[in-house]
Amino acid sequence: MNTRINLLLLFFLSLILLTGPGCAVNPVTGHQDIVLMSEQDEIALGRKSNQQVLQEYAAYDNQELQAYVQAVGQQLAAKSHRIDLVYRFTVLDSKEVNAFALPGGYIYITRGLMSYLNSEAELAAVLGHEIGHVTARHAVRQYSAAQLANIGATLGAIFIPGMNTTASNQLVQLFGTALLRGYGREHELEADQLGAEYLARGGYDPQAMLDVIRALKNQETFEIQAARAEGREPNIYHGLFSTHPDNDTRLQEVIAYAEKYRDSSSTYTGRETYLQKIDGLIFGDSPREGILRGQTFYHANLGFALRLPGNWKVTNQPQQLLITAPGGAAIMQVAVEDINKRITPREFMLTRLGLNKLGHDTALLINGLDAHTGLAPINTSLGSRTARFTVIYYNDRAYVLAGISKDPAKTADFDPYFLDTAQSFHAMTEKERSLASPLRIETIVAGANTRYSSLASQSPLEYFPEEQLRLINAMYPQGEPPSGTILKIIK
Repeated sequence: MNTRINLLLLFFLSLILLTGPGCAVNPVTGHQDIVLMSEQDEIALGRKSNQQVLQEYAAYDNQELQAYVQAVGQQLAAKSHRIDLVYRFTVLDSKEVNAFALPGGYIYITRGLMSYLNSEAELAAVLGHEIGHVTARHAVRQYSAAQLANIGATLGAIFIPGMNTTASNQLVQLFGTALLRGYGREHELEADQLGAEYLARGGYDPQAMLDVIRALKNQETFEIQAARAEGREPNIYHGLFSTHPDNDTRLQEVIAYAEKYRDSSSTYTGRETYLQKIDGLIFGDSPREGILRGQTFYHANLGFALRLPGNWKVTNQPQQLLITAPGGAAIMQVAVEDINKRITPREFMLTRLGLNKLGHDTALLINGLDAHTGLAPINTSLGSRTARFTVIYYNDRAYVLAGISKDPAKTADFDPYFLDTAQSFHAMTEKERSLASPLRIETIVAGANTRYSSLASQSPLEYFPEEQLRLINAMYPQGEPPSGTILKIIK
């Protein structure tokens, strides 16, 4: 029976591949790949996805820095296996530590990741890795593998007796999942190899890839320690280079292999140039999304501030603010909506939010602003919960604060926190606007007596200042800067 299944699947898959996009020459290996997307469709998908990315994450507002990253990326892309593509490199205004690529040549790096890099060679290592994903058409190959897994399940259900059972479908899904996970590991290593090759061809030392991995691994170690101390879950980055340590044997091999492409006289790292370019880079929260100082959140662009409960974790996302109680026992969300019709805050809750079962509600005047609050049942992943909703009107916008307790029996315990946060909402004062300024990276030259402990004592960083300064300067967890070294500090 297994032979029959294999023959049928082979026949029908072959038929599909012969009549559809099918096989295409991989621009990197020169071999035939099974793909179900043409290059034209690949580029169109990237173009569409790029619009979605820039809606979620705005481009960082620094044209000089954007041009610099584009120039470094273009230098590498010109040495790649797909020089006919038009590559676009964008710095995203996000404190997340991330970099990624879309089909068709759209590549992104966050200012958060750039904060931890210390040379142009390290920047090139990140961009080269992402170029490798594009040139090897990894997104297309992943898509094709997923589609083929679905095709296999469909053909099995149609042509093979008994294959439409639940157990059989689960088996097919399990096989497809394992296949895709395997592709992911191999694709990352292939991107490493291509990135190292492009680095060498571009005149950089491929060893810079190891420097990037060390920086990311140290950042991960710190994040785990900080999360433990703060009683929260660590926000660990799972992307670029995350699948292996810097002493990974296979990674060492691909970097060594790339040496043959490098001119032995070229050892350019571009440390001073890079540090000059990121001097003034925003570190941490962006004014576009709001600034957290202590337990007060300031949003200069929208002109409001509010006080958050002590010891609650704050996650500042582009579209909302999430405030989580210790241990995840409760959560609040702050979002903003446009007001399109002259209705009361209560009518807004009923019509726009759809809170038809709003109860225990009352009108409020919060620091001179019209508001309404009440309780309403909602469905969550944990089941039905009673949530506290408060809507505050300010400058033709509705600010929606919603809070729920993880344990329904403790809703009353957390309700005062939800109300207190809502009632702290107010228009920013002129004095507060100075507090809404972002932190920025500044470069200095270390003296003979410069120590990280003294730099930390003068830093505006509120949490683990010495550890964070060490991280951004690639001297974590110990060591002191040699005299004359250019250092990054936070101002």
